[in-house]
Amino acid sequence: MKKLEGIVAPMATALAPDGHIDEKRTRILVDFLIDGGIDALFPLGTSGEFALLNDEERRTVIRTVVDQTNGRVPVLAGVSDTSLANVVAHAKDAKDSGADAVVSTPPYYYTTGEEELVDHFETIASKSDLPLFVYNIPEWTHLYVPPRVIQLLAEKQVIVGMKYTEYNLLNLLRFIKAAGDRISILTGSDAMAFTSLEFGGNGGVIGVANVAPRLASSVFDEFKSGDLEAARQAQMRLLPVIEAIGIGRFPAGLKEAMRLIGMPVGSVKKPLQSLTIGEKEHVAGFLREAGMLKLGT
Repeated sequence: MKKLEGIVAPMATALAPDGHIDEKRTRILVDFLIDGGIDALFPLGTSGEFALLNDEERRTVIRTVVDQTNGRVPVLAGVSDTSLANVVAHAKDAKDSGADAVVSTPPYYYTTGEEELVDHFETIASKSDLPLFVYNIPEWTHLYVPPRVIQLLAEKQVIVGMKYTEYNLLNLLRFIKAAGDRISILTGSDAMAFTSLEFGGNGGVIGVANVAPRLASSVFDEFKSGDLEAARQAQMRLLPVIEAIGIGRFPAGLKEAMRLIGMPVGSVKKPLQSLTIGEKEHVAGFLREAGMLKLGT
């Protein structure tokens, strides 16, 4: 695939009342995001509660998203797991479903060194036969993939990009420097999309795109058109939406925000818990501040 740029939506997973995948709502969400100008879709990331889904649920999500997308934008399928064998199996399912690329975290739970990280991603790339993005999210995996590993993987053409999710500008700059022009560096931090672009990053994989895809997309679109002030303003207008989706234990706030704007995707997957009444009121308050809800809603 060509070098990926733009705003990617890490899709929320639509769940029916019985906790199973809601294929109809998944298809509606795909169209909502693409119509909103999103440049690519990333199902089965953290926003998609991937670690709480069984194998069949994962296959259903990817198959449904790919089918509904119908080639309009690239689909980057999340394949992360603690087991390398399971990652490879998920990657095979993604390829069989027609995904354009796969995205994987490092092997979380156990601690691994740099050599093991390189071997992990080399194995995925060699066995998946799809372009590979590294999903670097140390707050959740408790394992940091350092810039020198990314540089080595890029030089060896093992990976085509990385999603980096930390509010750490220094590390972001290190990754952009290490990547050069070889791979895409996409920020996973919603509030840093504009900043990343300023310093040579290629875009963002930001959860807020599920709620405000048009506004999120405009950060990149305005930047690429040369209107940096409009891009900066779009980033600032996203702030209350970013605050909204961070309420409670993620992604409960995200799903509540989506419900309030008329794009419901069900509750969170157990054992996660939905927001309290007070937390829901906070979400609504932030969305009103963003102009996405009327007063009294």
